[in-house]
Amino acid sequence: MKLELIGLEFGCFYLCKIKKTRMRTLFLHIGFHKTGSSALQLALKQSTKFLNSRGIEFLSLGKKGSSSRTVDIQKKNGRMFYRINRRLGNLLAKSRGENVIVSAEHLCFLHTLDDIESIYRDCRKFFDRCQIIVYLRRQDLQALSFKKQAARAAAPNISPSSQLFGHCESAFPHVNADLMTYFDYFSKLKIWASVFGEGALNVREFSVEFLQDGDVVNDFCSLLGVNVNIPSVRINEGVGRKEFLLTNKLLELGVTESEIKKLKPMMRMGISKLAPSKAEAEGFFSLFEYCNKPLNDHFLKNASGLAFDNDFSGYPEEGNDSLTIQDLSDWLPQILASGIKHPQQVRDSLLSERLQNLLMKNIENPQLFRELEGAVKCLSPSVNPERIDTPWLGLLRG
Repeated sequence: MKLELIGLEFGCFYLCKIKKTRMRTLFLHIGFHKTGSSALQLALKQSTKFLNSRGIEFLSLGKKGSSSRTVDIQKKNGRMFYRINRRLGNLLAKSRGENVIVSAEHLCFLHTLDDIESIYRDCRKFFDRCQIIVYLRRQDLQALSFKKQAARAAAPNISPSSQLFGHCESAFPHVNADLMTYFDYFSKLKIWASVFGEGALNVREFSVEFLQDGDVVNDFCSLLGVNVNIPSVRINEGVGRKEFLLTNKLLELGVTESEIKKLKPMMRMGISKLAPSKAEAEGFFSLFEYCNKPLNDHFLKNASGLAFDNDFSGYPEEGNDSLTIQDLSDWLPQILASGIKHPQQVRDSLLSERLQNLLMKNIENPQLFRELEGAVKCLSPSVNPERIDTPWLGLLRG
């Protein structure tokens, strides 16, 4: 019995000695979304063997390098809920290297002390040192890019961007409590800093001007503390104006996923870019002045005092983020030839909606108002559920 105790004590001493002489570091990349995360993850994944040769282990849950499945996402009663799950702890338990990288951009959704403390406990089980790496993008630029991503799908609520931003027509999402929480970078980073320590946070601005060599992969590698260079990867996730406007409008009208998929090829033939107006972008960014000021003071200094530059010259004076009757006229031949079940009803519903919008804007012009009202009435038999055997939305869903 005594010998067993001695052996146990020696074993514990030996393990402790190994831990003290072998300092393990975790580099945990937490996003944000639309800051080159997919390109970074794929570059790391493709360079796994090379990184191993340099004493760096890259772990991931996904084939393309992402570990975002460590966060459970749910939309319930119109609200968003996020929760860390067991996958992160299980992934870290498999690690063997002294320097380990994990990239999970969905971690940026988390905003409660409980979740971030849970991550800290998982990390400290296996690592002596944790470095949290986060890239931030000015809110208007990030929102525009993330909402475009939601329009890639042919059904609502498939992606987190769709769940959070919805599918309203405009370039920027409608403001709600979940959106304000998501874009309050300061409050989230404050929790990460309080749990892991301010020295553990590496906060970077996702901008060509501030990234090493203007590239997120090179910039990330420069933070690893060793001389590592891996090839960058370019991922084209662009969504053009045509796909953005039509997808969002068709989803709003209740058109089925199978029908929207038939229209996707013609949507992707458009080459024009979506651009909200300068005033819209400035207005959206101004919503976050209250949290960007402390962000500037604590984590991301900028001469503007708002953590990011306030140059909006890249936006046009007049935006193009609304569907127009001219758009419908240009795209109608392709819609009719797409093979969807009821192309005329889709056409008429889109046209009726646009005319009703014009009707509301021209209420002070009696003659134009009457003309538009007449046009809407002309279309109403084809889009009025009471005038056909089956409701037209039901037909579209059929």
